[in-house]
Amino acid sequence: MEHREYFNKMADKWDEICHHDPGKLEAIIKMANIAKGHKVLDVGTGTGVMLPFIHKLIGEDGEITAIDLAEKMIEIAKQKYPFHNIRFVLGDIATAALPKDYFDVIMCYSVFPHFQDKSGIIAHMASLLKPKGRLVIAHSQSREAINSLHSKLDVVKEDQLPEAVTIEEYLKQAQLVPVLTEDRDEMFVVIGEKI
Repeated sequence: MEHREYFNKMADKWDEICHHDPGKLEAIIKMANIAKGHKVLDVGTGTGVMLPFIHKLIGEDGEITAIDLAEKMIEIAKQKYPFHNIRFVLGDIATAALPKDYFDVIMCYSVFPHFQDKSGIIAHMASLLKPKGRLVIAHSQSREAINSLHSKLDVVKEDQLPEAVTIEEYLKQAQLVPVLTEDRDEMFVVIGEKI
C-alpha cells in the first residue's frame, strides 16, 4: 500500500485517532511568526489541523495554500474550513505547480518524516519562500514518540524523523538559516529562514 492509498483509507477516522493539543499548535504557530496578510503554504494539510490557527493570524487579507496528496484528506479539510482565502491543492509538494519566491511561511506540521528525499524537499520548499520567509518543520510530540509510532505501522514504518541537527544541516544546504530549534518531550520544531 502506498502513502496516498494509506492516508485516503485513514481519512474518515483521522480526526478521531489523532489528537493534536491546541495549546501546542498555538505555540508552534507563534514560533512560525505568521502575521496578518501573510501567504502561507500548509504542506501535508491532511484534514486541516493547522488551518484555523493559520487563518486566525493571517486574517482576511492573507492567503493559505493547503496541499496534500490524499484526495479524501483534502475533501474533509474543505468541508471543515471553507474560508474564502484558502486554496486547496491535490498533489505532491515535490511536483505541484507552485510559485517560486512567493510564500512568507511554509508549514510542515506532522508530515516531514513521510518525505523520502528530505534534503531535496527542503531545497525545493526553500525555492518557494520569499527572502526572509520561514520553513517550519514541526510535531506536537517528541522525535522519539513520532519514530516509535511510525515503526509500529506497516506503511509508514520507514518514515522516521531525523535528528534536529541533521535537519539544520539540510536547511543550511538550502540557503536557509536555522533560527529556532525545540527538541524536547512535548514537541519537535526546527525553523529555517531564507537568506
